[in-house]
Amino acid sequence: MEVVRFEADNGQEITVTEQDVRDLLAAGGNAVQNVTPQEIKAYLRLCQAQRLNPFTKDAYIVKYGSSPATVIAGKETFTKRAQRNPKFRGYTAGITVARPDGTIDRREGSMMVQGDTLVGGWCSVSIEGYDRPMYDEVAFGEYTTGKSNWAKMPATMIRKVAICHALREAFPEDLGGLYGSEEMDQARERQGAPAVPYQAPQPCPQQAQPAPQAQQPRQHSPLDLYKLALIRARDERGVPCEDAMAAVEAALGKPREEYDADDLAAAVVVVDGLGQPEPEYEVVEEQLPLADDDIPF
Repeated sequence: MEVVRFEADNGQEITVTEQDVRDLLAAGGNAVQNVTPQEIKAYLRLCQAQRLNPFTKDAYIVKYGSSPATVIAGKETFTKRAQRNPKFRGYTAGITVARPDGTIDRREGSMMVQGDTLVGGWCSVSIEGYDRPMYDEVAFGEYTTGKSNWAKMPATMIRKVAICHALREAFPEDLGGLYGSEEMDQARERQGAPAVPYQAPQPCPQQAQPAPQAQQPRQHSPLDLYKLALIRARDERGVPCEDAMAAVEAALGKPREEYDADDLAAAVVVVDGLGQPEPEYEVVEEQLPLADDDIPF
């Protein structure tokens, strides 16, 4: 039986076997028969090479249906791996949002305000010896499942994905092949099978990641059409967005927070009419004959 011994980052001596992995997988209620001995051996060797402690859940070995097993790590594992690199000089991360006026805003942290549309997440990693930080930005639509934490805290989730992306590119020797759990949520949804947790690092080199599905073209919602109308009025006719929205509120007689789909459709008509040139009329003077009962002056 495969026995792997190594010293973890915290100095703890680790001894772990293939059976230990299977016992822990079974304790978590997972289908251990889906994970092959070769995949478990690769997992153990990665733990040894990366000095990751499988008993403290530094990362997970997961398997989606019949696809090759993958190793998934938590965000804390990524940051710990980066911090032990002497060239690491910190990182900043945040979210990318579209504002109601059509502008794109990249802000630190994961706070959204009313009217924001979440577009993606970003992360910038500072590395000693580099003229510019390592920067990566990811699209929200490529990772969200619309369920669980993606529904409850979408900004926090996409920020974590961006951090994992940027740190992995900045320090490939420390993090190459490791994937954050947030990065793999969509793959699990597509396979329709639960992940098989037991934590550790990267998948073995020949293991392919699930191919991303082609996304369906997005259908514009009534709110999207209203925003597009505001942008047209601003860019084509010079009508400020705030003035246009005020005109819509006056026309509909209700605040924007109460608009339904019908109100938004009416709002598009109102906005499209703003800033348009007044129609020109031809004035024709016509002499009318006086009648007998007209009163002369």
